[in-house]
Amino acid sequence: MKKLSWLILMLVTSVSSGQDGTADADDVATIDGLMKAYYESVSGHPGKRDGERMQSLFIEGGKISINLTGAEPTHELAEDYLRTENFLTISTDFFEREISRDTQAFGYMANVISTYGISDAMENTNYTARGVTVFQLVKHSGRWWILSTMWQREGPELPLPARLLD
Repeated sequence: MKKLSWLILMLVTSVSSGQDGTADADDVATIDGLMKAYYESVSGHPGKRDGERMQSLFIEGGKISINLTGAEPTHELAEDYLRTENFLTISTDFFEREISRDTQAFGYMANVISTYGISDAMENTNYTARGVTVFQLVKHSGRWWILSTMWQREGPELPLPARLLD
């Protein structure tokens, strides 16, 4: 019982001590808003991404897992990864948009499987790459937070199944 009480206390404390709440209310009021903000933040023309906006979507201690085919996957704190030049700098037009989504929610938690396409313009559906991002979300303090993300791009030996394109 003591272990359970301690675990609950740690969870509540970690959720309570998240980002400072500077996110735009429309970005975090709903899962739809959160997903829209995520894709807008990761996309853009050459230059800098909106790292502050992206960071405002993640709870403190949130994780980003990057799975690159043929490379070791990484698992980093969002606040660390989102400050790197690798994330912040875009060298070409890069627009990632959601193609389809499967959301499983219960109470204040949700799992989202989001299929995306990458192109040189947000409205361009002639994708140069596609993949899937999995999100774990939690609703706390009247808003949605990203707890973790993990993504995998489609490849010749890993085509997207039809069920992820509906």
